[in-house]
Amino acid sequence: MAVRLGPVGWALILLVVGLAGVAAAVAFWVLGGSSAELRQVEATVVTPASCGGDGGYDRVRVDIDGRSRTAKLDGCGHRENEVVQVVLPADTSGEFTVRTADATSSTIPLETRVTATLLCLSGLAGGLYAYLFSRRGQPTASAEAV
Repeated sequence: MAVRLGPVGWALILLVVGLAGVAAAVAFWVLGGSSAELRQVEATVVTPASCGGDGGYDRVRVDIDGRSRTAKLDGCGHRENEVVQVVLPADTSGEFTVRTADATSSTIPLETRVTATLLCLSGLAGGLYAYLFSRRGQPTASAEAV
């Protein structure tokens, strides 16, 4: 025999599901933003490149752990000896490419956070719909049943 949940049991289940949904939304919205593994340093443009051709990568000089290294900059059109803020990749051994710090996001994109929030809300709405659908099949007490 199956145990029927009363209104208090369903309310507690919906409360737990609701709080889990809100916690997931808060985690994606607020807490999922920082990315500490990005190292931001200054780089000096050594060889500028024009933006019209296929090889539109400036060459920059970057100081990494006391050593001066050259790298490709994922960009073009800078002036020679211009200082730009760049983000280093995790692996700086061998040939590597750096990106400008302005073009690099250190947080989860807004559309991803909105998608996660809407997914949580749709799960809550589905749970509420299932609750209402299950309540529809239950008989209600009436005065005629006496």
